[in-house]
Amino acid sequence: MKKNIICLLVTLAGGIFFSCNKTNPLMYSSASDGIKLQLGITSFNPDSVAYNFAYKSTNPTDSILFTGLVIGKAADHDRTFFLKAIAGDTARLKAGTDYVFGTYVIKKNTYQGYFPIYVKRTTNFLSKPARLVFGLTDKGELKSGVNELSKMVINFTNLFSKPGNWDVDAYPYVKLATYFGSYSNVKFQFITTAIGQPPIFKVRSAGTPGAGEIDYTTVTYYKNTCKVQLANYNAANPTATLKDENNNPVTFP
Repeated sequence: MKKNIICLLVTLAGGIFFSCNKTNPLMYSSASDGIKLQLGITSFNPDSVAYNFAYKSTNPTDSILFTGLVIGKAADHDRTFFLKAIAGDTARLKAGTDYVFGTYVIKKNTYQGYFPIYVKRTTNFLSKPARLVFGLTDKGELKSGVNELSKMVINFTNLFSKPGNWDVDAYPYVKLATYFGSYSNVKFQFITTAIGQPPIFKVRSAGTPGAGEIDYTTVTYYKNTCKVQLANYNAANPTATLKDENNNPVTFP
């Protein structure tokens, strides 16, 4: 009897051991991963950004960059995600006409990527302020993570504002008019296109330039660049040379 009991216990123990070995551990699945969206490509994560066409070049298309961060683990394959406008002026502003999405892929073995939304200089944007909220669609492998982290708010304007240091500035700074002449909105945007940034900097005549400042050499280079590009533009358009909003010829000193 005792022998039979011992055999039974051994059999039960073996069965338990076998069952434990047959049980599959919980496996991680990348299908549960989401993605966080944040505007910009730095560690600073604004809730929204303002995009002012007046401070951009006159090129027909520009881009707004954002970061996609995987909520989960890196995968052994590329993973896609897709965007759509989920709120804002969606009746007036249309994908493909006013803005274009890129191809959004988080590469294998990575957690993040930097991506563009392409914005076009259409009358729908330029005529009055607009607001768009971009979020994720249900397409693609990566979908929404935390809702409040999966949308991007962009406020669009086309508002010119003459820099306060255009006509006057105190030493050691020099007014912008010294290098660019009289102000006009058309000239402001031409300068922005020519030098790749809006002329909202200060020009330092002495000392080391700080943030938002440039030196004499740089501003002289900018001025000469504008003069060359204006000459090229007028030569290419002899019957429609560049004029400002008051129909005065755009010139540089």
